[in-house]
Amino acid sequence: MRDAAARAALVFSVAFVLFSSGSASSQAKPDPRYTVLSGSGQTLYRIAIAPVIDKGGAASAARQATKVLTRDLTLCGMFKVLDPKGFLANLKREGVGIDPTPWQNVGAQGVIKARVQPFGGRRFAIDFFLYDTTKGTRPVLAKSYKSRGKSVRRLAHTFGNAVVKYFTGEKGIFHTKIAFATGRRGSRSSQIYVIDYDGYGVHRVSHTGPQSVLPAWSPDGTIAYTSFLWKNADLYITRGGRGYRISKRQGLNTGAAYSPDGSKIALTLSKDGNAEIYIISTKGKIIRRVTNSPGIDTSPTWSPDGSQIAFVSNRAGTPQIWVTSSGGGGARRLTYQGSYNQEPEWCPKRGSNVIAFTARDKGGNYDIFAVDAKKGELKRLTQGQGSNRSPTWAPNGRLIAFERSGQGIWLMDAEGFNQHKIYPGGSTPAWSRR
Repeated sequence: MRDAAARAALVFSVAFVLFSSGSASSQAKPDPRYTVLSGSGQTLYRIAIAPVIDKGGAASAARQATKVLTRDLTLCGMFKVLDPKGFLANLKREGVGIDPTPWQNVGAQGVIKARVQPFGGRRFAIDFFLYDTTKGTRPVLAKSYKSRGKSVRRLAHTFGNAVVKYFTGEKGIFHTKIAFATGRRGSRSSQIYVIDYDGYGVHRVSHTGPQSVLPAWSPDGTIAYTSFLWKNADLYITRGGRGYRISKRQGLNTGAAYSPDGSKIALTLSKDGNAEIYIISTKGKIIRRVTNSPGIDTSPTWSPDGSQIAFVSNRAGTPQIWVTSSGGGGARRLTYQGSYNQEPEWCPKRGSNVIAFTARDKGGNYDIFAVDAKKGELKRLTQGQGSNRSPTWAPNGRLIAFERSGQGIWLMDAEGFNQHKIYPGGSTPAWSRR
């Protein structure tokens, strides 16, 4: 998957070779006594997660719930999870309640407590509680669930989302997924796999020939991807565990990007001999041609309101990021620094003008940058950590998943801080809409 031929149909570099030779009223208010700043200057809520209480025979489920909540609130970049070694409270005496004072003394604005109790076979009753130490001894959130053992992770994600909603007023991302392409080391074959946003639950979703690449999500959870099953770069979608070919025009049918409402797909077609951006229906019918230039145009990405499309073009001599109306016309160049810019990804947060993209430096390494589509302001997000490429945004616009060469898939916040490895392999990640 990482060799030049495999990447060929995926991103601009391949096309070049082929054609040139996301506020609730109950939201907690930040309290300077219990918040800190991240490396990017963002306010982080200080939160304590007490070990989940095992009420008898549920130790494994209790440990898993504690681990998942801790990882969720660490990865999301909105919380400073406190080290349990520093807790001053008497956890045994408190049970699932709290005395606010010892928690305030360690700087915790939020405290999460939970208990797990088995009942019948592998089923569990799980009670979660969130306390705001500025609001006394009553929980501000209390949720009770009954579930089988394998669902403990999902229930912890659900409560984690509720915690995010309470403190920030935003929807949590802990049920989202990331699709990516991967294959056996040294092999040119690759398939599309999906993991939970935190790297767990990997499973294969493509079954159409030896090489499937470039996944893209629709709002309803459908995944589009390119496959070479019929010796051509055709576009497929997944439905009911099967792949269906929706665009089989001669040449490239690559780089699919669903419109924000999921009704259309932007992609690169080369049916007339040159790589251009088109918009097709979800059944594959051409709606319109968006670009028309002698250069190679590829890798489309939609603005949050669907009115614009950013893409890669070498019409000015080298691959650069351009922006045009999704109706076609009025293309303007966005990047002027660097000689090889590719893989643009528009932040999906409503009203955002930020586009993340991959750029190659003079040393041949790739790094991730962000550019403001209105102001043209440029910011470097990764540096000095090998090659980093293929950025994809979380639905809330706070996190970016990306590929680090030889190290798998990583997460970072929108400023390039809080980096965490989530999966040991894979390339061209794509984050689900919800």
